[in-house]
Formats: sequence, C-alpha cells, structure tokens
Amino acid sequence: MEWDERAELAHDTLCDKCWISSFRSGHPSEIIEDHCGSFNWSCCVRFRDGVEWLVQFAVPGRVMDGDKKLRREVAVMCLVREKTKILVPKSLGHLWREGPTEWILRSDISEQDLCTVYRQITGFYLKLSKLEFPNVGSLSIRDDQSIYLDLGPLTLKMQEIEAHGGVKVGGNCLKTFPSAIGYFDYVTRQDMEQLYEQPSSVDNVDDAWAKYQLRHQINAIIPRFVAEEYNYTSFRLIYDDFCYRNMIVNNTRELKIIVVIDWEWAYAALYHIFYSAPRWLLIKNLIFWAAPNGPEFYRYNACLEIFLNKLEQEESKRNRKSMSDGKFWFHELIYNCFTPANNSAWKAIYDIYPNADKLAPISEPELNKFVGKKMKQLVAYRAEWGVIKAKIDRKKAE
Repeated sequence: MEWDERAELAHDTLCDKCWISSFRSGHPSEIIEDHCGSFNWSCCVRFRDGVEWLVQFAVPGRVMDGDKKLRREVAVMCLVREKTKILVPKSLGHLWREGPTEWILRSDISEQDLCTVYRQITGFYLKLSKLEFPNVGSLSIRDDQSIYLDLGPLTLKMQEIEAHGGVKVGGNCLKTFPSAIGYFDYVTRQDMEQLYEQPSSVDNVDDAWAKYQLRHQINAIIPRFVAEEYNYTSFRLIYDDFCYRNMIVNNTRELKIIVVIDWEWAYAALYHIFYSAPRWLLIKNLIFWAAPNGPEFYRYNACLEIFLNKLEQEESKRNRKSMSDGKFWFHELIYNCFTPANNSAWKAIYDIYPNADKLAPISEPELNKFVGKKMKQLVAYRAEWGVIKAKIDRKKAE
C-alpha cells in the first residue's frame, strides 16, 4: 500500500473513532473489526469501559434508498424488541448495539446442530405470529418513538430490481394495501415494469415471448393462492432477508442465537406467506433448483421435516399444506425478481394446475409489439455495452 493510501486510511479511522465517541460524550473508543455485508458496512467499536457497539452504514450502490431502508428497519426492530422476546439489537439513535461478535452459522452443520438452531428459530416464528396488522405495509417510527404501519412495503425485491436492473419499481411506496390480492397484483406489476424497462431483461425473441407470457400467467393465477377469509385480515410481519447469515451465535459448540440482525426488509404481509414453508432452509434459491422434484427438493424436505418437528402441531399443518397446494412455490415467485421463464417454481405450480398457462391469453399483435420493442432495446443495449467494454479493455491494456 502506498504511503498516501496508508495516511488516508489512518485519518479516516481516526475521524470515525472521534465521530462514534461523540455519541458517548467523547468516551475513547477504537474500531476493532469491520465487515462489508450485502447491504451494510458494519464496524465493531469498543469503548475503553468495555461497552461494544455495532455501527452500520447502508452501502451506496447496493442500497438504493438508505433513508427509507433505515427508517423502516428501526421501526421493525423497536416493535419486535418491545412486543416479543426475540433477541434484537437495541437501537441507540441510528446505532445498533449487540454482544461480542461471534461465528455465523455454517452451511454444513449436522442434523443435531440443525435441531438446536431450528428449535430456537421456531420460537422466533411463534413470537412473530402474535403480531397482527390491519394492512400490508411497512412500519415507521415517529419522533416520540411511537410506531405506525403507514408506509408502503419496501421489499428486498424492489431493492434488487433497482440495484441490479436499473429500474425503480413500485411507484413511491407511500400507501398500504388493505387486501392481499391487491398487494400481489402490485408485486406482479413490478415484475412487468422490470421486464419492460430494463434494456437487457431478455436474451432473444424466444426469451422475450416466454417471460412476457409467464408474468401474465402469474398475475392471472393470484386468486387461486389467496383464501377469501384472509384477503382482508390477519397480516403478519414478513422478513425477506431472514436467513442464517443474519443470526449471530455465541460459539460453534452451543450454537445459541444471541441476536437476529438486519431487519430492513421486514413488512406486514399475507398470513399465508408467514405460514408458508420457510424459503431459507437451503442456501440455494429454489428458483434455480434444477427441477421441482430433484435432489435440492429432497434435501429441502429433509430440512423441513426437522424444522416442522420443532413447531407446534397446528403451525406444522399449515407449513406442510403450503408444499402440496402450491403456495410455497407461488410465494417464491412473489419474492423473486429477474425470474427466468423456465424455473422450478412455475413448473411445480403447473404440475398442480395444468391449465395455468390458459389463464392469461395474449393476442398475437400484443405479443409481437412487446417482442419488437424488446429487440430494439437489446440491440441498443449491446451496442452501448460494446463501446463501454472496449474502453475498459483499452485501459487494462495500457
């Protein structure tokens, strides 16, 4: 590292320590560790009296709207901390405090260790199930620390489409949704927005045709996956990024979850999503499984049985049913973005509802108009990318 870079790094570290110490009346501190995750840059800070803070910053370029993300995350954390016994970091203004940094759960742990972890997670599920909301939407926290469900849902899907597709979807996310069907329609329109507006959203004519048809079919099949008695009621807190990497354990032997972090993509949504089989049991996204009944499916089911055996009997029935009636697969299509036409979730739904492709007939003129537009976009995109790549290659060669 050059001297100038070392000097700049030392100066930045000193400034960070001074800034962080200002939140505790100038109490001396040091940054003992930092880590850059998917959406946050995190610094572990230790004060001279032994108190430790985890300071997080939204990473520019990975998080499209840091203010919206933070406002919703603080509200969710405060509510979960107040209303449940789930171990959530205490919010100190815009700072998160937690215990000592420990190991993240591994992906290759034994069945016995899985039982240890799942038993704790089922406890989290049962606690979250007691939180009910009147609409689909995100939480906000006022200056007086009161919490309201008055914002439109800000989802991981919306974030990923804007970050990686360059398309801002969902409007201004200002309103909540009184019905599940209305919300699902809103989500499927986001997929259509991305398909229309992202220049590189298709690979060729066949891909354009297949993706356009798939998105119409998903929208048409929505009513089959919403029970009427839950369309306007019983919404629960959904956590899009609930997964192993956001659970910190005390050590590799006891595997006691000491805190659950990163609640930015949490919002109130349909009861059936909450009680659907968990999508995080395997690390590999089910959209990219080779087949809906292949090795990944059987591995998933083995993990699911372990998980459900730790749940109370009534909750287990709901989770198991979501596998057989298609809700598990449908909810994955709702969660996912940039979905290819040939995916395991839609194949599984088609096995259950063989006429699903007949629910959204598309006229040939409409389809030809869409495909023509996408091919023009694709040609322009490839030409622009060719110029950019040539410049990059020249710089590398210099």
